[in-house]
Amino acid sequence: MMRTIGIIGLGHVGMTTAFNVVAQNLVDQLVLFETNTAKANAEFLDIKDALGAVPQQQTQIIMNDYSALKTADCVVFAAGQGDATDDGDRNSEIKTTKKAVDEVLPHLLSSGFHGVLINISNPCDVVTAYWQEKLTLPQNQVIGTGTMLDTNRMRRGVAEALHISVADVAGYNLGEHGESQFTAWSTVHLLNQNEQAVKDLDQAAVEKAARLGGWTIFDGKHYTSYGIAMTAVELIKAVMSDSHQIYALSYFDTAVQTYIGHLGKVGKHGIVEALDLTLTAAEQQKYQISAKIIRENLAKMKTL
Repeated sequence: MMRTIGIIGLGHVGMTTAFNVVAQNLVDQLVLFETNTAKANAEFLDIKDALGAVPQQQTQIIMNDYSALKTADCVVFAAGQGDATDDGDRNSEIKTTKKAVDEVLPHLLSSGFHGVLINISNPCDVVTAYWQEKLTLPQNQVIGTGTMLDTNRMRRGVAEALHISVADVAGYNLGEHGESQFTAWSTVHLLNQNEQAVKDLDQAAVEKAARLGGWTIFDGKHYTSYGIAMTAVELIKAVMSDSHQIYALSYFDTAVQTYIGHLGKVGKHGIVEALDLTLTAAEQQKYQISAKIIRENLAKMKTL
């Protein structure tokens, strides 16, 4: 069966995602969408040039053809003006991202697409919720990267502080992919079982660094790309392989009635199982605050 994915929006993140899909030989058809004609042509030629360097590469690259998405396994939405925000709040991107969604929506609807939509664009939880309402796909088939990248930033911070491998750090950041996210320290542990080391950390500093990680990168190069692109690739692989791998990603939580970063098992149909964590009372409160912020910003998006 033909393995097909689409990537909508070929900015820094969208194109880095596309490159990694090709480099890892993940699909048979890669359908790319970009409204800037000159950029679309340039990226098409550039990524075609890369194909020859990948062993046994037979990926077909298709440009700006929504009909090719009818049987696609998943579509990654990476459009919007993500590099236009410099105030430290991803919710400032609501207006530009909503415009991008509204422009793409009729084309995606008419394509007959019925796979898994993976949203990258910010504000991630809000935009993912908006997509689900407009596409009318089942909630499990519309997901966002959520706090996956934030979780990885936290794990890196713990590993660097303790001088261990990031592979030996487990745990999650939850809530909004934004300023109200939090590290659920009750879930953080080391595979070497040295739990006291985690307790002795400057947890506030590690959590702050994870929360501000994107802005630290943004300040230096005015965009982020590698971390979020590889996060998207992880979700693509989970869908394509039906891996049932667990991530802290954005999907609908019935308990708080919104899309929000929490644990879910991902397979070929998106979320195949919702998972619950036993959080402390303080963590539960932070989660509720995050959910309220997301709901409020979704309401704001709908009025624009």
